[in-house]
Amino acid sequence: MFLAFRELKFNLLRSVLLGGISALLAFMVFMLLGLTRGLSEDSAAWMLNNPAATIITTKDASGNLTRSFISPEDITALQKMDAGAVPFAQSFVSFGVNTPDSNQLGAVMLGLEPESFLAPKLTEGTVMNAGSAVVDSSLKEDGVKVGDTIILKPSGEELKVVGFTEGARLNHQPVIFVTLDEWHTLNPRAHDTVSGVALQAQAPAPASLPEGLAAQTRSEALQSLPGYKEEQGSLLMIQVFLVAVSALVMAVFFYVMTLQKTAQFGLLKAIGAGMRTLAGSLVAQVLLLTLGALALAVAAMYGTTQVLPAGMPFALSWTAVAQASGLLLLVALLGGLLSLRTIAQADPLQALGQGG
Repeated sequence: MFLAFRELKFNLLRSVLLGGISALLAFMVFMLLGLTRGLSEDSAAWMLNNPAATIITTKDASGNLTRSFISPEDITALQKMDAGAVPFAQSFVSFGVNTPDSNQLGAVMLGLEPESFLAPKLTEGTVMNAGSAVVDSSLKEDGVKVGDTIILKPSGEELKVVGFTEGARLNHQPVIFVTLDEWHTLNPRAHDTVSGVALQAQAPAPASLPEGLAAQTRSEALQSLPGYKEEQGSLLMIQVFLVAVSALVMAVFFYVMTLQKTAQFGLLKAIGAGMRTLAGSLVAQVLLLTLGALALAVAAMYGTTQVLPAGMPFALSWTAVAQASGLLLLVALLGGLLSLRTIAQADPLQALGQGG
């Protein structure tokens, strides 16, 4: 460790540059991971966060809630099978706030019973009832407040905002929660059908379901959301390429750094330094530089997230930061250790300029 400190201090400029580049790479990895994960959550936060274990839809809808229409008779049959079964209905709406000529906004409207396990958890306001709605808190960025009136377009029906909830977004849009009766009043063409029925229990046997219905786990239903699977595939590939390329660049940096010091290692061997001492010094240098770079990158990432625009989706848990940091540290060590063979072959005589 002492040798590593001395060498880093002696080559201070090179150490700072190498550490700075590593910090920038790690910062880029953290930020892009956070942004892609945030975008991923933004497309299906309600489905990710609700407590349902099973979602039942019609078979012909293939799990797509917008194509599923479960009849009142089938709802009754499902509730006889499981008393906790919760029907819910989904539609897309456009609306203005307080005045008909205000800016038009878009949202997903979910109709469900306010006392069910699917009911939104309030962060502000009161429970929804007839003629009122609980909305996702992201609508605050559009100026929506408790007590405001949502005016649906083009029909003109009004809903009073009575509360806010968090983490309720679908298809990159905020969710507006209303009672199931209110949803049916606003959507008469649905003829009292619902989009799905949620269960907290595991999926029942297919034979026990009413004819024409199919059950999916919540994660399977997530994959059936329109465009979700395709979007997640693209985001996952971005994350994989980002981490792989960044890790490779860091490994190459430390490999080249070690190769440039071949003569120095030969000189140290000439004055009696053993292979174990040299390898330990190399590992210590890589550890010090990488840990310092990662700490700087994490601090920069945290500071940047504090000033990101409120509407920009960003989601990166400390567990994910630790995993990405561990991977970058591992590949940096591997890059340094790849050059151990070069250190072992370093000729003290050549280093002293006496070789043939």
